[in-house]
Amino acid sequence: MLKRGLRLLVQRRDFALLMATQFAAQAGDGIIQAALAKLVAFGNQKGFDLEGARSPEELLRITLYLLVPYTILSPFLGVVIDRWDRRRLLFVANGIRALVLVIIGLVGTGAVPDGALFGAFLLTLASTRVVLATKSAALPATLEGESLVEGNAVSQLGGAMFQLGGVAAAFIAAEFLDTSPIVVVGALVYAVGSATALVIKRAGKAHAATTLGQEAARVVKNIVAGIAEVSRTPAAGAAITTYFWFRLLWSFSIVGIGFIARELLADNDLQILIITGGAGAAGVVLGFLMANRINARTRSSGQLALLAGSLAGAAVAILGGIEMKATLAVMTFFLGLGFFLGKISLDTMVQQALGDDFRGRAFSLYDIAYNLAWIVAAGAMNIFWTGSAQGVLLAGMGVVFLIGIAGLALWYRKTGLLGAPS
Repeated sequence: MLKRGLRLLVQRRDFALLMATQFAAQAGDGIIQAALAKLVAFGNQKGFDLEGARSPEELLRITLYLLVPYTILSPFLGVVIDRWDRRRLLFVANGIRALVLVIIGLVGTGAVPDGALFGAFLLTLASTRVVLATKSAALPATLEGESLVEGNAVSQLGGAMFQLGGVAAAFIAAEFLDTSPIVVVGALVYAVGSATALVIKRAGKAHAATTLGQEAARVVKNIVAGIAEVSRTPAAGAAITTYFWFRLLWSFSIVGIGFIARELLADNDLQILIITGGAGAAGVVLGFLMANRINARTRSSGQLALLAGSLAGAAVAILGGIEMKATLAVMTFFLGLGFFLGKISLDTMVQQALGDDFRGRAFSLYDIAYNLAWIVAAGAMNIFWTGSAQGVLLAGMGVVFLIGIAGLALWYRKTGLLGAPS
């Protein structure tokens, strides 16, 4: 898989540029989120990091503030992805936040009100969701018939590595620099992603031949058409539903692991980051190295998704109740491995099932699934999570997830998604 991924980056110019645009967006996110998020007071806690929330109540508040607004906007953005020039959309999504953050960095973060910092932070999050959805919709056009599984694997691994690299760089830089220059650097990284987007030649056709006013009048109709297309395409509907289920497991588990790790490690941020980030990243790397071989041995992308889900769910169900540093790291490793394999197979299912004129709306539904998974996980934690039963609840989430995977397997079998070529 590594050699094939590198070959795609070397031989497919537009694919390499699309990946550069995505990687710059996620590297910038790592830098900005590590530098900017902690400056803004949220309730009695600094920051807006979902995975770093320190209590179920804080997690729910952050989730509602950050994700509900974008959930409302996401279907509209899906229409934009399908009907406008995707290169320009990638340029704008990275460029506008680069401009805003350069201004904030030059003015000085200490001179900017919390409300403006919060708005800038929301802008970076929303822009990244636009970049990722647009990337997924455009990726088949850049590969020119090459394997979507390999392309999605490169995208997933590279994105994760660049985002972690951005976080690490900002974490180290904060020891020597004020926040403002770090924010400027993050903005410049976004600008790089904006520039690379403009030189992509093929990113799918622009389907809009109308004015902005005419497009605005047709938005709702296009959203309905996109939902209808997904609902009558089994592979797309099943993939988006399964993605929600994967995200629910990830959201609940990774935050729960963080809660337990803080108790065991006395709030040692570096060790917590190694457990919740490093171990998961190791799983992602192994998934990248194994993805092509595993995909070749399965009958379909749907089968690979179910196998990956079973692996991740079993790890949480078996290890969730054992509150030890080693088991937390192993659990996070298998979550990273299972989620990586599941995500690339689900992306491939959607990309193969839908035409270019509907992919943007399908991947905007991915965004809604992502947001709803966090909201449901945060709500469930707020209701059920207690320190005395946290291990049992974590293991129980794994069991519930496996039951859901069994139900999805019946759906996949009924609609023929377990035997189609991957």
